[in-house]
Amino acid sequence: MERFPGYTLVRTEDCPEQHGTLTVLTHDVSGATVLLVENEDTNKAFGIGFGTFPSDDTGVFHILEHSVLAGSEKYPVTSPFLQLLKSSMASFLNAMTFPDKTVYPFATPNETDFKNLMDVYLNAVFCPLAMVDKSVFEQEGWHRSADGTVSGVVYNEMQGALAAPDAQLENALERAMFPDTAYGFVSGGDPASIPALTYEKYKRVYHRHYSADNCCITLYGKMDMAEKLELLDRDYLSKMPKGTSRPQLTVQHEQAGACVELPYYTENPEPDEVQCALAWYTGAFADRERQLGVEILLDALLGTNNSPLKAALLAEKLGADIDIGFDDSTLQPVLELVLRGATEESARKFAAAVRKAVDGILAEGIPQELLLASLNAAEFASLERPGTLPDGVLDAINASTGWLHTGDPTLLLHTDRLFASLREKMADGWFNELLRELFAPAPVQVVQVPTLPKKEEGEPIRTDGKLVLEHPLTVADLGDGARTAPGERELLAGAQLVHHPSAGSLYLNFYYDLGNVKPEDMPYLDLLTDVLDELDSTEHTAQQLNTLRSTWLGDSRTQLDIWTGRQEGAPCHAKLSLCLSLLERSLEKAVELGGEWLYDTILTGPAAEAAFARVLSQQKLNMEQQFIQQGNVYAATRASAHYTVDGAVSERCSGVSYYKFLCGVQERGNWAALGEKLDALRTEVLQHAELTVSLYGSEDALAKLRTLLPDSRFAAEGRAAAKPYVEPLTPPVNEAFIIDGGVNYDVQVWPMERRSDRKALARVMSYEYLWHNIREVGGAYGTGMLSSDGVEYLYTYRDPHVKESYDTFAKGPAELAAREYTEKDLNDFIVGTVAKLDTPRKPRAEARETDRRYFCGITDEMMAADRKALCAVDAALLKEQAAELGAAMANGVRVVFGSKDAVEAAKEMFDTVETL
Repeated sequence: MERFPGYTLVRTEDCPEQHGTLTVLTHDVSGATVLLVENEDTNKAFGIGFGTFPSDDTGVFHILEHSVLAGSEKYPVTSPFLQLLKSSMASFLNAMTFPDKTVYPFATPNETDFKNLMDVYLNAVFCPLAMVDKSVFEQEGWHRSADGTVSGVVYNEMQGALAAPDAQLENALERAMFPDTAYGFVSGGDPASIPALTYEKYKRVYHRHYSADNCCITLYGKMDMAEKLELLDRDYLSKMPKGTSRPQLTVQHEQAGACVELPYYTENPEPDEVQCALAWYTGAFADRERQLGVEILLDALLGTNNSPLKAALLAEKLGADIDIGFDDSTLQPVLELVLRGATEESARKFAAAVRKAVDGILAEGIPQELLLASLNAAEFASLERPGTLPDGVLDAINASTGWLHTGDPTLLLHTDRLFASLREKMADGWFNELLRELFAPAPVQVVQVPTLPKKEEGEPIRTDGKLVLEHPLTVADLGDGARTAPGERELLAGAQLVHHPSAGSLYLNFYYDLGNVKPEDMPYLDLLTDVLDELDSTEHTAQQLNTLRSTWLGDSRTQLDIWTGRQEGAPCHAKLSLCLSLLERSLEKAVELGGEWLYDTILTGPAAEAAFARVLSQQKLNMEQQFIQQGNVYAATRASAHYTVDGAVSERCSGVSYYKFLCGVQERGNWAALGEKLDALRTEVLQHAELTVSLYGSEDALAKLRTLLPDSRFAAEGRAAAKPYVEPLTPPVNEAFIIDGGVNYDVQVWPMERRSDRKALARVMSYEYLWHNIREVGGAYGTGMLSSDGVEYLYTYRDPHVKESYDTFAKGPAELAAREYTEKDLNDFIVGTVAKLDTPRKPRAEARETDRRYFCGITDEMMAADRKALCAVDAALLKEQAAELGAAMANGVRVVFGSKDAVEAAKEMFDTVETL
């Protein structure tokens, strides 16, 4: 009997990388491609991807991505996507526009939720009301207000996205490389071109591209595949006969040697902030071995400041930093090198410097140990799949990519054979020949020069009702939450050793308590974590040490962790952390290398001083870009510093204060004194602070670690007991920071004692009030309310407004207090909020979260109490909390990162205004 009626089986194959089997099908009537990834993962996923190839800069596919999620024939409500965000148990729920495809994926561990989401998503993409309701286009795309200004969610998002010089450089480079194909256009939309898009063209483009024969559908995880396929066939695909032809991508004739000059308009042009991008084509997408080889080659030669090609280029002193980019998901993959912090003169020498450095490497041959380290690191990452995206969502995106360019959705899901083949080729000079081929053509070149700005001369079809699902989730679907094993604890070699039984990859984390560190010393420790990669040790050069870490460890990083505890008084727990992930067989090497890296790197002398100058310059440049791209994060950190110790130290070590600290150190330029300061601080912390070692691994790994620690660099007796980190808080002040770019990030933060049930109020504020009034009416790309440890805040993201958004903030509490909340409303708020407590995590993230709970004293009983309090929220409590919210907000502060014009128009709202 046919397993999947209505579909033709293309093939079924085992896939160890996905821990299961892959089945490729085509739908008989519609021609849709379907991939089944069957394994034991309970975090089930779905994705549908369409080939979408722009023919202009209007961002039509980005606007369509937003639009189709704004109501459909079966779900004719104002914003079903918003209502799903409120009430679903999804671990991932989003959509994304790429340069050549649009993908709609979700993941959820709940079977009923999966069926609901799948139906809403399918109805959205195939039956959107946006095709008959122009107001959706105007809200999500663009419209002109009565005063002549243009606004719209995508329009405002792209105003922010393209404000950064990086984004403008990237777009110019793509245009230079692909002048005749879809890749030359800004797929997200250029604000200068978005208003040229008409509603009629928008509809034509939708009907041309959103067809079943132009899509790839992925079903992933542990589920009844036949049931899902039957629903897909019955309700959607069988009603969609194939079209006459699918849209196709065209291949660009290569533009080797093309040169472009590009201005970057800024109020503060500096002669040493020129950027130069060079790019080369890397061959055919379908040649996966070659593209993986390029990735490994780039990591080996450019992965750190000490890698051979990057070190040679930095030695030329043409600029402050060199970044690499490589996108192997397009039809014609591209690698790029970007020189930052250059002058016009030095930028024009960049291409010749790259040619010279490549020739030098080819003359010597690429060191085998570098290639092996990068190959091992890439292979470990392919197994562990780091990052926050659920595995099924990654598979859905990769399936759409493989299908789009080769017709094979499984192409990117198999990697084992590629690594095996490249290992064999490593010894015979294959990578040297690849390097020679890649850089043989003249690069495409874009030079970006900062300069002053030029002087400027019917009835609704949908209802506002609630989304009606066939099987809505209820609080009963939430379960009791996962339990956490407490871990076994013992004293070993002067350290607290905590063991959590675990299979698979091993995670080894070292935490040094910083409770005895002075506040003014904390930024130096943060800087220390940034420079360690660049430093020689007593045994190896920085390059050799980085190579050994990549060879033996899957991931290794140092960082500061700042957490608010649940113990009495909400103490701040500050840690200097060394986090290692590895295969169990590498444990001995991990302890050896981790100890050398942390304890034995040389912090004084000419090599270290050169590294300090290099890294500080790179960090400063990076923060300046981040202010433009993520101003809401910096604004919230800045405001929170007045109310909590963890906020204060976070601002000191990662906010505006840290930026000013970097500027001050750079201006002083006393690198010898900096090295001595870092050396003394490191000795004090590593030798005397309480150390907790956390192991996630087998009993055998624990036994092995017991033999390794006493003879390692981590062993030390007489360590001080851990204690909370403290520092005085500064008086609240309303601040505005002027940044380049035409959008704003508005934040209002106030102190609030931690209460888990307030997370429901935050969700109501976010999705019942702010979404409608700030995003849909105001045109900001993002907005919300967050309730955390010690503070709550409202924020906007890529917002055209400042004063208007604060006025909208102020009206929120009264409006929420005056509303009536039905049982369904409460159920949706609670389900959506509690589900966030249960979001599935990948093993590394789960290990780190368990460590956080250990230090912060968070027990299963506390988590159960949080859950119970949330589930008990009723209408009376919501209205009471909303009524009190206005007074709480009035005790807070405002911090804005925004454009010069918007800040100056609202300057009376701020105590200080400063240009960053």
